[in-house]
Amino acid sequence: MPREQLKRALSALHQELEAGGELAEEDRAALLNAADEIRETLAGESAVPPSEGDAPLSGRVSAMIEEFEATHPKFAEILSNVSEALANLGI
Repeated sequence: MPREQLKRALSALHQELEAGGELAEEDRAALLNAADEIRETLAGESAVPPSEGDAPLSGRVSAMIEEFEATHPKFAEILSNVSEALANLGI
């Protein structure tokens, strides 16, 4: 069930990104990279393991939530759903 929750949240994220909206290109790229990394993690095929200094995936998603809360609340809400699903999966 958490895996399906995560897939739905990622789908919602892609729909919002496709809808356009006012989003800086660097923010759009960061969201797309995060979504790709989550999909790779789910598939068990992460191409590049995180460096020792990198924050865990869930920590990076949480940081993105904080970053988007004021400027893009819809993305923050979707990322919150992603974060919850990651936690439910133990990622």
